[in-house]
Amino acid sequence: MTQFARHRGPITPRWVRGILTGALLAVVATCNSGCGLSYVFRNISPLRPTGWSFAWPILPSQQQRLERDMEREEADRVPILDPIVGEFAPATCLDPPSEQEVWNKVSKFKNGSPPFYETQRNNVRFLIEKIGDKIDPCKVYPLAGPCQLVHCHYKCTVYFDEAYWSDYPIPFNHVDHRVEVVYIDKDHLRRCGGPPVATTPP
Repeated sequence: MTQFARHRGPITPRWVRGILTGALLAVVATCNSGCGLSYVFRNISPLRPTGWSFAWPILPSQQQRLERDMEREEADRVPILDPIVGEFAPATCLDPPSEQEVWNKVSKFKNGSPPFYETQRNNVRFLIEKIGDKIDPCKVYPLAGPCQLVHCHYKCTVYFDEAYWSDYPIPFNHVDHRVEVVYIDKDHLRRCGGPPVATTPP
């Protein structure tokens, strides 16, 4: 306790009040201004010499979620290809869906609660077929210019074995041969080619 000529000072020392005030301001600044730790650490590596340099542990589920978000952002981008020139031009649909894309569209299942009940999918086989393509007439798209929208339709058949088993209270084992059909549309933009007189010299 400090005592002056006219009044008695507070019980808490000045340096303790300063630390508490600074901590309170830091919490308010990082939580309520849009610059929270979760936002800061999203784009800053923990090994950078500047900025926030704390290495925070990340759960495997969070890492998988971030990877799925990055893949989704890449898939949402519509590519713009060059125009098809010539009479013997290649096919319009040359990018069939990958097995990972097809498997992500298959209906999910619950793994169960071991050891009472468990489910597993094995021997997965894929059959990807193109069932049609369509090219829209040329029109002007914002931020892309004059382009044609190419539609590619695929039929994806997935064959797999779904195994069910339990160890308690009644042991049993069953394998079910299942087939899932998934339809995937992959569209992309293709620039419109100019008239023949524009590319042919006089």
